[in-house]
Parts: sequence; structure tokens; C-alpha cells
Amino acid sequence: MSVLSVQLSTDHTFYKSPTQYIFLLSNQGVQGDIHCATAPTSSPRQVHIIDSSLFTHLASSSSKYPSFALSPGSLGENITTDGLDLISLSEGTRLHFGDHEGHAVVKVMGLRNPKKRLEEWPEGLLDRCKLKDKKGKTVGRTVGVMGVVEHEGYVQSGYTVYVEKPKHFRALGNV
Repeated sequence: MSVLSVQLSTDHTFYKSPTQYIFLLSNQGVQGDIHCATAPTSSPRQVHIIDSSLFTHLASSSSKYPSFALSPGSLGENITTDGLDLISLSEGTRLHFGDHEGHAVVKVMGLRNPKKRLEEWPEGLLDRCKLKDKKGKTVGRTVGVMGVVEHEGYVQSGYTVYVEKPKHFRALGNV
């Protein structure tokens, strides 16, 4: 499990641009990103993380939906991971980015539930990202997870991601 890419945007755009590294500010978000809080906040939507497996899934077409060619940052995420099943994590899981002293830690708060700028999403994309329960009811979307920065630090591609699970499992809700 590793970091594939990191992204940020200084403007209100749908996508974020890849960059060499990002710096996570405790309880604020990604330094320099348009969504970074100017002061510490309790918002659960400080950092958006997607695993690259979503891009692979969306690149294949289905009988109902077209395929989508996406790359890191296309869906507005700050961190793109590789080999990390984010959707199955528990609320409260801590993601450690790197193993060096002073490494960044993000606490997973829930599933990203797109709320704004939905008209900019390509037609059919949100439908392809529906997360359904055993009865077929839509309970969320698979467009990554949102988290809060517990320990600030740099994140860059190639960093190993270490998963620290909480004592008790709590399914991710929408945030």
C-alpha cells in the first residue's frame, strides 16, 4: 500500500493538479489547497483520498454505463493511493503516510459524498460509483474517503501507507 500521487488546487476547479508533494496541516487540510481551512476546524472533510483501483473499475465499460478514462486528481482528490481498499476501512482508521519521524497521519471519517459541482461530473459517473448494501439499496458512493489531519507532515508519491485500525469496527457513513 503506497501513495501513487498527490494533488492540490489553488482555484475552485473540479480536478486537482498533481504536484511533487503536499503538506498536511493539523485540523486544517492540505496547505495551499483552496479547501484548506484558515484556522483549525472540526470539519471531517479536510483531506480527500481515493485508491487507484477506482480508476481501473471506471475504465471498464458495462452494459449500462460508459467507461471513464480518469487519472489522479480527476475527481478532486488530494491523495491517490495504490493497493488500499479505502471503502472497507472503519471510521476512525488512521492512515500513516511514511514511517519517518514526523510523518503525516490522517484519521478516516467517512465516505466522500459529492455535494457541490455535480453538474461537472461526466454523465453516468456518479451512477457507476454507487455503493449498495446487500439488499441493493444505495448507501453511499465509492468516490473515496474524507479524513482529518491528526499529525501534520509531508506526503509524496512513493510513501508507504500504514493502516492503524481502531479497536472497534464502525462502517463508514457519508460525510
